[in-house]
Amino acid sequence: MPKSQSPAFFAILSDVHANIDALQAVLEDMELWPVRSVFCLGDIIGYGPEPAACVEKMAELCAVTVIGNHEAMLLCTDEFEPGELDPTIGKPLTLAAAKLSAAQMEWIKDLPISADLNPITLSHAALNDPGHFGYIQNRYEARLHFEEQKTFVSFQGHTHQQTIWQENENGIAEIEVSEGVVPLDKGHRYAINVGSVGQPRDRDPRAGYVLYDFQRRILVHRRVEYDIARAQARFKKAKLPARNAERLSKGR
Repeated sequence: MPKSQSPAFFAILSDVHANIDALQAVLEDMELWPVRSVFCLGDIIGYGPEPAACVEKMAELCAVTVIGNHEAMLLCTDEFEPGELDPTIGKPLTLAAAKLSAAQMEWIKDLPISADLNPITLSHAALNDPGHFGYIQNRYEARLHFEEQKTFVSFQGHTHQQTIWQENENGIAEIEVSEGVVPLDKGHRYAINVGSVGQPRDRDPRAGYVLYDFQRRILVHRRVEYDIARAQARFKKAKLPARNAERLSKGR
């Protein structure tokens, strides 16, 4: 889309999970669009082999970043008993603790759990009981979330699946996601899952993020090809569990 003919978008991404190859592909895709600012919804680390490089890019680029559950776990790793965490989670957290600089750890400590940028709200997970990082995967969970949402639209990650929840006069509806432009109805409210950059779980291995123009209420879900084999080689070199690398090519 030529920049001279397009609206001005916020780019919103989540769940990078230390996958630098997927992140770089997304950042390159953003350059094709008239992006005015970038927001991150957390889980920059976890699962993957390049936590420091990904945190560095997000800290430098993003106007607003909120904390994800993997960052929250990183900040309290001493509270877990040895072997309590599944190796697919625990080993990448140990790697992150070793690779992140003191300054990067302080940056993570300062991240808010949500950000109200009226008319949008940013959070990693559901807004109800935010410290427990609840999912929005069905109408009941979406209703609980909307009870706490104060703005026209909110953006989340966490499920690693791109979704659109709409609150309308008939209740809660799930709207089909497409890669085209989706206009949001000003008479309704929305909760948008931006999907995952580094580890999608909807059987589509392409990196995902969204673009949103709040003035025109235009939403675009993006999917981006990247070199998965190269990413998997990084996982293997870092001696992370094979499962973490294998799921990249399966998108689940």
